[in-house]
Amino acid sequence: MIAPHADQLIDGYLARLNAAAGDLPKAARQELVDDVRAHITEARARESEETDAAILNILDRLGEPAAVVADARERLGIRAVQPYRPGLLEVFAVILVPFLWPIGVILLWMSPAWHWRDKLIGTLVPPGGYFGLSVILLTAASGVRSCGTVVDQAGRVIQDGCSGPAGLPQPFGLLLAILIFGSPLITAGYLAIRLRWGRQPQGSAVAAV
Repeated sequence: MIAPHADQLIDGYLARLNAAAGDLPKAARQELVDDVRAHITEARARESEETDAAILNILDRLGEPAAVVADARERLGIRAVQPYRPGLLEVFAVILVPFLWPIGVILLWMSPAWHWRDKLIGTLVPPGGYFGLSVILLTAASGVRSCGTVVDQAGRVIQDGCSGPAGLPQPFGLLLAILIFGSPLITAGYLAIRLRWGRQPQGSAVAAV
């Protein structure tokens, strides 16, 4: 009798084993998974009646995948990857990106705590932080729409009108201003969130002790 869920149980165990061994060299990881699979096959052959409970007992005797991988690391002289712990470098990067953009961006790219996509967002949204926004707004101000009336000496109106580009309706203009001036702080908040939830491992995948 074959256990009805044998394949699912074994595949699930091997998948967990493969994930736990992600920091091992590819050849070593594959060898470990193949050895465990062969051991499971041999243990199944010795079972007089194969049931789901018997499969679970086999897997229990093997131990948790993390423990199996830990033993393999010890045999191979490989230490587990240590997660990078953010420090003052990351704190200053988050604070300075909106206000002292060049220094903040340099610190941002120096840190291994963020993925390169996060670093691009911190660099380009908005470019230059509040200083860059000031330059952009000053440049845009030179083309602001102006209105006026020209009269002659007798007080007659010669010209009455506006020049320059038309502005946005007031509600849209206010919303746009809030979005523009808030974008550096939104970016800083995004980097802080990614610092908490998207930490990157430090160093290479494996390192010999």
